[in-house]
Amino acid sequence: MNQKYFDYLQAEAPDAAAILGSESFRSLRHFPRHIYTNTYDHSVRVAVCMAWLAKRSNVSSASAVKVGLLHDLCFVDYTSKNDHPGLYCFYHPEEAADNARQEFGLNRLEEKAIRAHMFPLSVHLPSSKLALHLLLADKAVALYEVFFGVRFLRGSLSRFASRRIIQTV
Repeated sequence: MNQKYFDYLQAEAPDAAAILGSESFRSLRHFPRHIYTNTYDHSVRVAVCMAWLAKRSNVSSASAVKVGLLHDLCFVDYTSKNDHPGLYCFYHPEEAADNARQEFGLNRLEEKAIRAHMFPLSVHLPSSKLALHLLLADKAVALYEVFFGVRFLRGSLSRFASRRIIQTV
């Protein structure tokens, strides 16, 4: 993960440094996400995308970065058999919102955004710009991560994301 992502997030949100430095958030490195990456890197990418979207709309950058980082704060390896009933995509938004609220504190808008980020697979509708941005950022980053695994696309995708998101702010 590139240091400029961390610097950008910390400049946009005062809570980012505490979240990024927490033991629980760093433990997300051990949980796979979208075949080629882990939950930690995925969450950082979503947070960067959220900060970029927040600058272009009437959404708090601090809340956008916070929900981007914490939207998948669920300590389950969905690629292995686990004790959770059902599919990961259905229960992880609830568990992530509960974990984030307990450890980092969320306002009501942030909590609702995290619970709705898997719509239409979750029962929660995105009811704010923050929730809609999280839904879109999560899907865009997931597609990026899946296609990033295709070797011949890797370099061009990295350059595009770096140029379009980080350098245009």
